[in-house]
Amino acid sequence: MPQRLKYLAFAAAIAMAGGCAATSDRAKPNASLTNTYWKLTQLDGTPVAMAPQQEREVRITLTDDGKVTGFTGCNRVMGGYTVAGRTLRFTQLAGTRMACPPPLMQLESAVLANLNSVTGYQLEGEKLILLKDGAPVARFESVYL
Repeated sequence: MPQRLKYLAFAAAIAMAGGCAATSDRAKPNASLTNTYWKLTQLDGTPVAMAPQQEREVRITLTDDGKVTGFTGCNRVMGGYTVAGRTLRFTQLAGTRMACPPPLMQLESAVLANLNSVTGYQLEGEKLILLKDGAPVARFESVYL
C-alpha cells in the first residue's frame, strides 16, 4: 500500500507540473480598447514599418474619459472619441504642425484621413481593427511598456 501511494503522489506531482506549464504558456490577456498603447501595423491593407528617419512608431491611446492621444508619423495627435457598442468615431482631432520629410508627411496624412473616417472597431485579442462602414482601414497591436 505505501508503494502505491508513492506512485500516486508521483503521478499527482507530474500532473500538477503539467498544469503549471500549460498556464504559463497561455497567450497574453485580451487588450482593452481604452488605456492600451496601440501601435499601427497596417494602413489600408498595407503593412506599416518605421522608416529610418522616423523617431517614433505610429500609435494611439484612448483614455477612459473620451480622449485620444498619439503619434501620426511626424506629429503628435490629440482629440476625442465616442464609443457606443462597436461604433467608434474620433472627434476634434488636432496635432502639432512640424514639417517632416515627404514620406512621413504622406504617412501622417493617410493616418489622419483614416482616423477621421472610422465608424467602428473590432478587438481580436491583442489586435485593434478600425473600420469604415465595416471594412478595415487600420490595424493596431497592443504594446506593453
